[in-house]
Amino acid sequence: MKYSNFDECDAAGLDTKEVERIARGISRYTKQAQKLGIQVFGGTGSGSLRFDDGNGGRLVVADLDGNFDGGDGGTVDSGDGLLRGE
Repeated sequence: MKYSNFDECDAAGLDTKEVERIARGISRYTKQAQKLGIQVFGGTGSGSLRFDDGNGGRLVVADLDGNFDGGDGGTVDSGDGLLRGE
């Protein structure tokens, strides 16, 4: 799997290798959470780990620090040739 987009990192002034390291780490932890039935959730600036116990609404089993955004995850190839999100 490709973990970073070189052109987009370059346009943002970010080190591609550092972005890739972060993406691999988040992906690794997300897979571990999934094995436990935990969903990584982000929205409106906050993040959490949630578990569906079948009783209506997911249990918030942990809060996460950082900048989170939800949305539908849509992306588009923009006129400048870069991949951009919603």
